[in-house]
Amino acid sequence: MKQFLTIFKHELTQYFKNKVFVITTIVLVLTVSGLLFAPRVGEIIKKSQNADNSEVKKPEVLIASDNSEIDKILPSIAASFPQANVKITNDSKEEIKKKIKDQSVDFAFILSSDLKSYTYLTNVSALQDPNLPVMDALLKTLYSNLYLKKHGLSDAQIIEAENPNITHQIESVSENGAKNFWYAYVMVFVLYMVIIIFGQKVAMSVVTEKTSRAMEVLITSASPVALMFGKILASSVAGIIQIAAIFGAAFVSYNVNKTYFEDNAIITTFFNFPASLVGYLLVFFLLGFLVYSFLFGAMASTVSKIEDLSSALMLIQIIFVAGFVVSINAMTSGDINSVLMKTLSLFPFTSPMAMFTRIAMSEVPGLEVLLSIIFLILATLLIGFIAAKIYRVGVLMYGTKPTLGKIIKAIREN
Repeated sequence: MKQFLTIFKHELTQYFKNKVFVITTIVLVLTVSGLLFAPRVGEIIKKSQNADNSEVKKPEVLIASDNSEIDKILPSIAASFPQANVKITNDSKEEIKKKIKDQSVDFAFILSSDLKSYTYLTNVSALQDPNLPVMDALLKTLYSNLYLKKHGLSDAQIIEAENPNITHQIESVSENGAKNFWYAYVMVFVLYMVIIIFGQKVAMSVVTEKTSRAMEVLITSASPVALMFGKILASSVAGIIQIAAIFGAAFVSYNVNKTYFEDNAIITTFFNFPASLVGYLLVFFLLGFLVYSFLFGAMASTVSKIEDLSSALMLIQIIFVAGFVVSINAMTSGDINSVLMKTLSLFPFTSPMAMFTRIAMSEVPGLEVLLSIIFLILATLLIGFIAAKIYRVGVLMYGTKPTLGKIIKAIREN
């Protein structure tokens, strides 16, 4: 135990002395906080600009047409260009062009009498001018309204036809339902990133020590088991602290700026994480992280050269990525209770992602959840035990490519 604690403290200290780790954590914390403070800062800047420019000049827009009802439809045109000062003109096309050239007018529309075509006059020729789709949509509406009125429909009937009152009702059989999509998605994605990043760090640390022959010195002063568990648990704690810092900053920033996100359903839903899911989140996240960390550390111990690391970890990564892809696909398709997802929910290598997804987005029988957690706990203990055996013989394997047969043989001989 003393050896384990010494190694654990040393490895954990190395993470916090690592400039990349510290800077990355600080940058992510500041980025998340900055994004959640952005609406507040934007409002402050906007108020400051409005105070400095209380009388901002609006763009001048001219409308010319032979249509007899152009005065009546002017309010609709003005409403479509709220940031501009829209006026009707009787000037000729050449006169309007002259005003645009001397910049007394920003742009102009010359509408046909039937409102089915128009000419757009502007000084700036943009590839995708935003004014064109606005006018296209507006004239479609105006033409339809005039046509319907011409054929006997009143304004009220036209409004009724164009804006029918559509109502809908949603009934969710499950307690949580699809609204928890974002909880499942973020948990699975974060677990994926943490395992990939910190699992690789553990593996690289082991291989680097082997290639530099530092492992031979470490083995004489500490047991291989203490080395492995010290490295892996230190990596786990470092990862959890980093995640807690990022999500803690996000939680605090959100609550400070809560009023700015009242109309944002996604962000509001995400930060109102149901208490019923917190326990499941901790269990599946921590156990899933430990399972893969044990595997990464054990397999890395059998490698003598850094270039062989990817091949040693390939099978583990394939299983992990497959579980991630299937879980994400099930979330997006809504088919989270398929036979495949139910099977993956009980398989320890994929259950942290698959079972949490099912729990978050549907009702899962209690027996299935209990079996999944029991299998995952047993698998964590068993994999930890096997990983320790592999690590014990693997750290002294030099000059040979790791194969399953060689590893099993070395364990038996040991």
